[in-house]
Amino acid sequence: QTRITAVTCETYLMFPINKFSSVNVELVSDSRAPKERLKRYKSEGPKTPFYRFTLTTPPLPLREGMAVAAVLDSYHGNIKNFDLRNPIPQQKAQSGLYLYQDANKGADTVVLAGAQPNEVDAVIAGDFIQINGSRKAYRILSDANATAAGRVTVKLTQPLIQSYISPSVVKYGENVVFQVCMEDRDSADITAKDSKFI
Repeated sequence: QTRITAVTCETYLMFPINKFSSVNVELVSDSRAPKERLKRYKSEGPKTPFYRFTLTTPPLPLREGMAVAAVLDSYHGNIKNFDLRNPIPQQKAQSGLYLYQDANKGADTVVLAGAQPNEVDAVIAGDFIQINGSRKAYRILSDANATAAGRVTVKLTQPLIQSYISPSVVKYGENVVFQVCMEDRDSADITAKDSKFI
């Protein structure tokens, strides 16, 4: 098995996501350095919150495992950014969404259009959206239904890091692409005995 940790960053390479069987996601909201964290009355850190993904492969045949290792080697740790298609299974398949009205930086709610009229659970809690205009992904806080006009008021788990203009296209679920860098990679052992990459 091989395990890596990737963090969302601010280059495109094809990440072999289909080789990874286990995915964990964590929102890192306190991104201040330890020294900065000790300063009194410092309420915010210098970086916006980001997601950390930990992905683990099952034991792979030697040839497959070596190919995955070669791709990971090419990322050169956290100095190389690459795209990671959303590895968290979507709860809802959704397309054709767009921002119905402008959304201001700091808001934790956006109004989308393009859903089916009166669609029940047009968006599902835990799924991700991405608004055209930045690479930032946002997670949906609660389920929401569409109105008769196909509009959905979406609550987010964190505030917008910038303002967005309507009618910006909104990606949903599996169409969200994170820009990440490799934060850590556990070493992997190769055993010739059973031809497994472990």
